[in-house]
Amino acid sequence: MEIYNNEKSFLKKNLRSKRISANANPMEFSFDVPPGEYAIAVYQDINNNNKLDAGLFHIPKEPYGFSNHYRPSFSAPRYSDCSIQIQESTSVFIELK
Repeated sequence: MEIYNNEKSFLKKNLRSKRISANANPMEFSFDVPPGEYAIAVYQDINNNNKLDAGLFHIPKEPYGFSNHYRPSFSAPRYSDCSIQIQESTSVFIELK
């Protein structure tokens, strides 16, 4: 799971990241960040190679999801597609597909 705080770094350099082994459904993560605008990207690294595997046309082969319930169609998402407002104790649900 990665969290980003601006368009320039989105999907390139995360503000914070966290990796845990999948052992439950649903899974819970938490980040300590100040209130503001953020975008979250999550993927399940099924083969444990520390990257999101992609196939033809860079379509992900492993389950992934973004904040704001965004599902890209033909290109990578933009920060504005996935950005959400985080306040104190904000919960965000992201479904992996």
